[in-house]
Parts: sequence; structure tokens; C-alpha cells
Amino acid sequence: MKNMNQNLSRRNFLKRSSLTLASATAVNSLGLASLLNASNCLAGETDYKALVFIFLAGGNDSFNMISPKGSGNLRNNYEQGRRALALPAENLHSLQLRTPAQIYGGETFNDFGMHPACSNLANMFNDQELSVLCNIGNLTTPTTRAQYFAKEVSLPPQLFSHADQQRQFQSDANSPFRFGWGGRMAELLNDYNANGSVSPLISVSGLNSFQVTKNSIINPYVMSNDGVATLKNFTGNRQHMVESSMNSIDSSAHLMVQKYRSIFSSARNAEDIVDSAFRQAAATGVDYDQVFETAGAATSKIGRRLKTVAKMIAGRQSTGNNRPIFFVEMNGFDTHQNLLSDHNELMTELSTALKAFSDVLKAQGDFEDVLSFVGSEFGRTLTPNGNDSEAGTDHAWGGHALVMGGMINGGQFFGTHPDLKLQQGLDASEGRGRWIPTTATTQASAIIANWFGVPQNDLPQLFPSLNNFASPFEPEANLNFIKTGVA
Repeated sequence: MKNMNQNLSRRNFLKRSSLTLASATAVNSLGLASLLNASNCLAGETDYKALVFIFLAGGNDSFNMISPKGSGNLRNNYEQGRRALALPAENLHSLQLRTPAQIYGGETFNDFGMHPACSNLANMFNDQELSVLCNIGNLTTPTTRAQYFAKEVSLPPQLFSHADQQRQFQSDANSPFRFGWGGRMAELLNDYNANGSVSPLISVSGLNSFQVTKNSIINPYVMSNDGVATLKNFTGNRQHMVESSMNSIDSSAHLMVQKYRSIFSSARNAEDIVDSAFRQAAATGVDYDQVFETAGAATSKIGRRLKTVAKMIAGRQSTGNNRPIFFVEMNGFDTHQNLLSDHNELMTELSTALKAFSDVLKAQGDFEDVLSFVGSEFGRTLTPNGNDSEAGTDHAWGGHALVMGGMINGGQFFGTHPDLKLQQGLDASEGRGRWIPTTATTQASAIIANWFGVPQNDLPQLFPSLNNFASPFEPEANLNFIKTGVA
């Protein structure tokens, strides 16, 4: 079935193109044939890496995504805090940790489980293809509970606000916002994408903070869930009329008319390039539709988006980028009510989509070179906002993230897990379980950026607050989630 999002009117198509293709990075002055020719002669094919930034918008309740399963203090604290929203231990999918998780306060714990709807994620964890980054969150400097309540430390601006924390999670916890770390990274690694025929910043979820660049030379290329947004009924006489009109515009025309022509030409050329990438993906012999259908992710929005990303990765000879950065968003995580039922649906969609994405990447031979980072702007309170199973949870702070790929030290919990004790330790509230992050988001992101090619000395250009923290590369940080020798 053809996606309705592809049936855009001419006016909407051009309006969308003006937002997403205004940069010369989409297609430069070379002709399409020359661009494809150059990309087919890439010398750097063996040095390909892709980053897929999967953002769970709204604040994922990650302490029900991953929960303590066995007996002991951590499980007791979880049950006492979660009350009616606690997931029964017997319903969780057991995780086989390679090493015990570090718990705040100095203890360790080894018996965790994935949400009942996340059997696929549990299997990937146990197969050492996926790991957990514990209790990461936006921080400007290391913060204790005493400092938080005494207001003795700088805090992320507008803490607990969706818009502000989303922007900071995708950039840095400082204010004002200047650029996203994905966008800035593309600028720093531009030499890897010198032969690119479209922007290395590709979004299947609209414009976003993560891909905003510092110098505005590279703009994101925005696609629909299923690929390029095409003009409706753009064939025959209509196509001939529009193209003739555009071709008649020369340097004597009004500047706005010339810009209109430039946007139109860029959009049409980019469409050809992406179509070529999809044809190359099809030539791999991978049945994308069948893989996503088998995993149960054929119709979900997150599944469709990840399938498009996988095809763009497989067709990289057409796009010519050796360091593409993809942005994929999944919405619906602001679960102030009906957490158990709504979160179950969200976890089902996420788990099946990541399973399908993983299977496709393996089938096309790219799993070793594609790192998927799954995170949310903040976690949610441990305690519910009601006393029955229809209650939800409220905005909090630290939460768990996931990393997946062949370069990941899989089957482990990195960082430090909260002890889940209320009104003490890490609780930045009077008993709600709003955990102060034990790892700054920027520390975890710095590890990813370094694997992607950014030297350690240049990481503060991505994350200005990074120097406020101990090095994430030291053993004490417990953030060695990238295998040795692959960075």
C-alpha cells in the first residue's frame, strides 16, 4: 500500500523542500551522473560507519523497560516505590549479565529483566548485541542530593521541561542552544563525506535539534517514513509543464524565482539519488518487507522509519557518505496515565522494530558498522501519580538508554544503576524517586562520538560541559561499552 505521506501537493512539496533541501549539500553543482560516478569510486568504503540516533520523545519510563527481577534490596525498593505499577518479576524476560551491575552505594546486582513486551530486546542483550547505559541524564556538572536541595550547583536550564530537556539531550546541557552534537559532528568529520551527493545528516522524523550544525553549511535532508516525498500525479503533461517552466528561469529572473528553481531542482535530483539508493538496497537480495513483517514491525511508524534507514545504509554508494548520521523519533512516551497499558504498546513497537532493524543490518552485512543509540530526554518518577493500575508517572531526570551494534560490548550494564531508595541518595525529590543522573548524557555521547571518528581532544567542541566531569574514558566511569580496537 502506498503511504499517504507520499501524496503531497505541489505546493506542500515545494514548501517542505524549502525547509529541508535549501542547503547546497543536498546536491551540488555537479550533475547527477557525475555525483553517482564519484560516489561509486569511493576509496573509503572500508571505513564506513553509521550512527542511528533513536529518540524516544516524551520521557520513557525506563525503570519499567528494565527492572530488578530477583530477590534482594533493589527488587524490594522497586516494588515499594512502584506500588501498583510494579511489573511482576515472573513476567520479566531474564537478562544474562556478563558482569554484575554497579549499584549506587557500592553494591552490585545481577538479576534484571526486560519488560514483558521486550522479549526481542532481552534476546539481543543475551546474545551480546545490545547493552544498557544506566541512569544517564542531562547534567552541567556532577551533582549530589545535598547540592541540589541547597541550590549550590548549576543545574540544566528548565529541568523537567520536555522541550528544554529534549534539546539538551540532543546537544549539551548548557544554555543558550547553539547546535546539536550530531550536526556539529558532521561538520568536524566532513572529510569522510567529501564525495557525498546528499547531506550526511538524514532525518526520517522532521527537523530536530540533534542535527543542527554550528556553521549552517550542512543542513539535514528530511525524508518521509517510507522514503522520498514525491509530487502527486507528477507525470505526463503536468511534469512537462512544470519542468519547462523551471528550465526557463535564468540569471535574469527575480532572485526569489531563482531560489524557487534551485529548491525544485535540488529536490528532484535528491529524489533520483535516493531512488538509486533504494534500488541498490533491493539488489542486496534482502527482503525488507518480509523481515519487518516477520518481526511484527511492518506497520508501526518506528518500524517503517528504521526500514527506510536500513535501505539508505545499504544504498550508500549512491549517497556517497562514509559517516551518515540518522535521526529517528518515536513519540508517545509522556505517560502521565495508563502507564501499564500504554507503555506495553510502546515497548512492543520498540522491541519489534529494533529486532527487525538488527536482522536487516545483519542480512545486508552492516551490523558491525552501525551503532544505534536509543534514549529519551528524561526518565520518569519511580512512584506513580495514583494508587491503581491506571495511574501513570511524572517527569523525572535520570533514565536508562540502550546501545546496539556489532561494536558494542554487549550483555552489560554500564555506568551506575540507582539504588531506588526514596528520600535519600539520588532522589532529587521528597519521595517521588526522581533520580539524579550518575552519568551525564554528554559523557555517554562522547564515547559514541569518539568511535565515530572525533578525537578525544575535539570532544569539547561537541559537548562544552564535558570538561566539568571526569573523563568518560577512564575505567572508573564504567563506560567502556565500545569494544577495544574498533574506535
